[in-house]
Amino acid sequence: MVKKIGLAVILISSLLVLFGCGNNDLDPGNENEITIEIANKTEGIIISFALFYGPDLDEWGEDLLGEEVIEPGEVFSFVLPAGEYSVIPMTYEYYVLPPARNISSDFRVEVGGEDKVPILVTNYTDVDIAFIYISPSDSEDWGEDWLGDEVISSGISKFFFAEPNTYDLLAVDLEGERVLERYEIEVDGERHFIIEERLEEDETENGEAENDEE
Repeated sequence: MVKKIGLAVILISSLLVLFGCGNNDLDPGNENEITIEIANKTEGIIISFALFYGPDLDEWGEDLLGEEVIEPGEVFSFVLPAGEYSVIPMTYEYYVLPPARNISSDFRVEVGGEDKVPILVTNYTDVDIAFIYISPSDSEDWGEDWLGDEVISSGISKFFFAEPNTYDLLAVDLEGERVLERYEIEVDGERHFIIEERLEEDETENGEAENDEE
């Protein structure tokens, strides 16, 4: 059953562009350097990697956390030469967390948030996922695309964070085909959705949904 309306499908680049919006500007400091903070506001996720892109860094991303980790509730600060940077936090399993891009002044990247729970989407198909919609089940439309300028490439897992509620979830690939469609999902703790193949024409949902519990 498809009850949602107003879904616009636009073909975008198939490159993995793991960038997103940041959160809070910090007070300005030394004009020759900037401070980028990563605040782990999750309840149970450990940030093990912080891939930075910017001046004098590896073009494929350089992990500036090294052997450090950012535990739940912790904030880690990076002091860098002035310039423009992007950062992708990741877990030790290489699950992608909400990133930030085009940072050129003191800034805080917040992962998770108060009363928010993680939703993990894993793409095991052979296509890139271009759109993710996570909409309250009582809404009449799908709302905004949660991926923005990003895609989820084959083999990649990405976290989203939402307040506890009942949601409908839709994933669409670069060709506009629906690869995951689920309704009335109770989200009151971490959920994991594994997408393994495209939906058939007569299907309304596919893939495996599981509740990752310790």
